[in-house]
Amino acid sequence: MEKVKSLALFFMLCGVVSPMNDEGRALMEMKASFSNVANMLLDWDDVHNSDFCSWRGVLCDNVSLSVVSLNLSNLNLGGEISPALGDLRSLQSIDLQGNNLGGQIPDELGNCASLAYLDFSTNCLFGDIPFSISKLKQLEFLNLKNNQLTGPIPATLTQIPNLKTLDLAKNQLTGEIPRLLYWNEVLQYLGLRGNMLTGTLSPDMCQLTGLWYFDVRGNNLTGTIPDNIGNCTSYEILDVSYNQITGVIPYNIGFLQVATLSLQGNRLTGRIPEVIGLMQALAVLDLSDNELVGPIPPILGNLSFIFSPSGKLRNLKNNQLTGPIPATLTQIPNLKTLFVAYVSAVTLQKPANCGLRGNMLTGTLSPDMCQLTGLWYFDVRGNNLTGTIPDNIGNCTSYEILDVSYNQITGVIPYNIGFLQVATLSLQGNRLTGRIPEVIGLMQALAVLDLSDNELVGPIPPILGNLSFTGKLYLHGNKLTGPIPPELGKLEQLFELNLANNHLVGPIPANISSCAALNQFNVHGNFLNGSIPIGFRNLGSLTYLNLSSNSFKGKIPSELGHIINLDTLDLSGNSFSGPIPLTLGDLEHLLILYVIINT
Repeated sequence: MEKVKSLALFFMLCGVVSPMNDEGRALMEMKASFSNVANMLLDWDDVHNSDFCSWRGVLCDNVSLSVVSLNLSNLNLGGEISPALGDLRSLQSIDLQGNNLGGQIPDELGNCASLAYLDFSTNCLFGDIPFSISKLKQLEFLNLKNNQLTGPIPATLTQIPNLKTLDLAKNQLTGEIPRLLYWNEVLQYLGLRGNMLTGTLSPDMCQLTGLWYFDVRGNNLTGTIPDNIGNCTSYEILDVSYNQITGVIPYNIGFLQVATLSLQGNRLTGRIPEVIGLMQALAVLDLSDNELVGPIPPILGNLSFIFSPSGKLRNLKNNQLTGPIPATLTQIPNLKTLFVAYVSAVTLQKPANCGLRGNMLTGTLSPDMCQLTGLWYFDVRGNNLTGTIPDNIGNCTSYEILDVSYNQITGVIPYNIGFLQVATLSLQGNRLTGRIPEVIGLMQALAVLDLSDNELVGPIPPILGNLSFTGKLYLHGNKLTGPIPPELGKLEQLFELNLANNHLVGPIPANISSCAALNQFNVHGNFLNGSIPIGFRNLGSLTYLNLSSNSFKGKIPSELGHIINLDTLDLSGNSFSGPIPLTLGDLEHLLILYVIINT
């Protein structure tokens, strides 16, 4: 009798702790398939805590205690997704985005019949999209973007009746977009950018009457834009850029109600339809990198949202547009940015805030350029401008960026330039002569100074060491003489210093090593001598060091092995002696090492 009582008590005590059910075991199998779990899933422990409903990322139904939600996003998990996932039969939501999960998506996922939300984005998943996903009849949200998935888009995805969001962007998917997909009346978001999809834009794309986001950017689609494109009246964002679409932009496109229209990077021909100027909802328009011809329609000036403070006529560059820039564009009070670069032969009537780089503009820089009292960005880089920099250039007090590089501008840099308040001054690639004006050292707002590839002579002004905000200083490709001023060591923000291909002499100032932010240092092709400053070991941010083709001598300091981020070291063409320091072998990031032609 006592034995029976003992057994009864034993079973009663055992009943206090419920054994793990199938879902608990499934979660443990999933944990076993992950790597890098570290402390992320510390409470997933069936020995010390069998209450899996309390585990991190797990949410259970209050009544059935079945797992209904699993959120393990952004935990840096590696490994694979276990087929045991299919044992979570009541699962309604799963979010594994932002990890490093590899392997294939398990077919067993199709057993989660209640699943409505699935996000496996931004992992390393590969292989095909399993057909079993089409069994998830309750699925509304499917996000598999930013993986390495291959194969076609399964046509069976069209059998998911409630699917509202389908994002397969940035994978390696091939084949055509399933035509039946266009007949999903509930689909609202279709993201397919950055794959290798082929085929054409089907006229059926306008059957997606609930769709607001259509993005096939960066695929291999061919053919033309469907003539009935204007029937896609629900679309708010239409991006078919960077494909191989040909033909003209159909007139019907003017009936769209989109806020964003991106057609850039195709092979579209013909003129810009004037009807685009009637698309009053348009906030972003990008027709760049095509083969469009003819004038810019003045009616584009009617696009009130594009020219609002938040809108953008993103660009029309890289076409073959001709004629003037319409006054309707240059007179818009809210216009902040207008890119017409790399067009064929535009002429400027009344400039607004414009970028005109890479055209074939001729003539000179007019003294009237400083009449643009509201202008902050002036870019005429890469044209055929001649003449000199206007003597009144310092009157352009509103300018923040001034780029006149890669033209044929001659003469000296005017003293008046020192009155500018610019953050970027780019004069490189011209035929400027004379000395660098010392007054440039007083331009306290200057962050980028590029005077490279000119014919400047004389010494580097020591006063440039006062440019406390300067991060990039490019003086290479001139005829500068004298030593490197020690004052440059005061530039605490200096990120890149390029003095290559001049006639500089003397040693590298030791206090250059005080430029703690220095990432690139290039003095190639001068007449510098002496030894490498030992203080360079303290330049922890330095990745590129080029001392080649000078007259440096002595031993290569072993301290160079302490520049931990160095990936390029060029000491060739000098007179260094002795062995190569073994410490250079400790540079884990070093990719390029040149020490040839030393003694």
